[in-house]
Amino acid sequence: MPTYYPSIEIEVEEFVDDCSDSEMEALISYIRSEGYSTGRLGLPEDNKWNDAVDKLIDSKWKLSSEDEATILRICDKII
Repeated sequence: MPTYYPSIEIEVEEFVDDCSDSEMEALISYIRSEGYSTGRLGLPEDNKWNDAVDKLIDSKWKLSSEDEATILRICDKII
């Protein structure tokens, strides 16, 4: 019996737009693990978070020691 290999073309944008948040996280994890990206990747709604964290990187000198300790505790908890 002959073997058939169906071909389906899906636009990248269409595929990504249809991904749930958990599927998007899995896709981002795969992209990173395969070495396709070493930069920041995240869901579109992560932009506000990323912008805020970027500001923290250059603003450590503005933080009190208590604020710095709080941020470090949070990082230790999730990383």
